[in-house]
Amino acid sequence: MKVSQLIPSVRVEVEKPFEEKLVRAKQLIKMFANKNACVSCSFGKDSTVVLWLCLQENPKIPVVFNNTGVEFKETLVLKNEMTESFGLNLFETHPEKTWFQVWEGFKLPDGRKHNAKETRDRCCYYLKEKPFKLLVKQRKFQQNFTGITAIESRQRQLRICELGTYYYNKTNNLWRIHPLAFWTPQEVWQFIHDNHIPENLAYKKYGIERIGCVPCTAHHKWREQLAKVNPKLYKFIQEHYFHQRLLEVANQK
Repeated sequence: MKVSQLIPSVRVEVEKPFEEKLVRAKQLIKMFANKNACVSCSFGKDSTVVLWLCLQENPKIPVVFNNTGVEFKETLVLKNEMTESFGLNLFETHPEKTWFQVWEGFKLPDGRKHNAKETRDRCCYYLKEKPFKLLVKQRKFQQNFTGITAIESRQRQLRICELGTYYYNKTNNLWRIHPLAFWTPQEVWQFIHDNHIPENLAYKKYGIERIGCVPCTAHHKWREQLAKVNPKLYKFIQEHYFHQRLLEVANQK
């Protein structure tokens, strides 16, 4: 999403000087990092920056990685490397169902807004949210840092506008904190390079902009991305879940 497409109140914050946004991010982290907090890290660019900032304040802060079982290989490599080199206090969750089991008898979302919410959220719930909620309850975490940014989607813009950069989440019974809420992707990458933060090599290897579950179909560029990352899986999903042959899809573009 371009800055010009943002909600006016969000755009004002995004266009503020980076140094001002960095100070605010550090202030938020200082407020909560030494309490009973954890960092959610997918080992994508945004959450890796949040993790790095939190480690500067509290090197022993618990780090939660929700391993969905369908992660990029490069994500797992980075997770292992950073755990060893930074001595991460890592907690890794795993789902009760596989990605394929989650979608048995259900229609996959196709990156479109009109998909029913329960269908869009089904995957995230079983692969990430449910295991995370159980861990929060077990470890009694009270605050959770994330790498969410407003520029990612209109839904996240609206949520941040409504609730702010930190708010109480009733579903998981903890505070959600978004230090990078108003950062741009360019600012995130520049910060990574300036501070020599380890990078997830999947971005460059596949020429993609987002890291998450490899077979995710809930974003509008999923076909283009999955075709680059795993052509065989792309073909399987197209034919098995959408009943479309690759030639038919190509003709539609």
